[in-house]
Amino acid sequence: MGKDTIADLLTSIRNADMNKKGTVQVVSTNITENIVKILLREGRKTRKGIYRTRTFLKRISRPGLRIYTNYQGIPKVLGGMGIAILKLR
Repeated sequence: MGKDTIADLLTSIRNADMNKKGTVQVVSTNITENIVKILLREGRKTRKGIYRTRTFLKRISRPGLRIYTNYQGIPKVLGGMGIAILKLR
């Protein structure tokens, strides 16, 4: 794993979803814990109680290329059906 813990978190979740794994082990930092809490809170449960949503995770701003925008420049995710996680300063 590299120094980009957010990218590592998203890659681990994406890989676990593709392989239909139930758990993921990641490095515990404040930002990764908060992202996981948001993803769990926003996830939708099926009748069996298993989180099965279409996992499409994409990181826009990264350490090598920071993207700054105002509130009008934030795109709608999946036509308003998805979520965007923003880090405020």
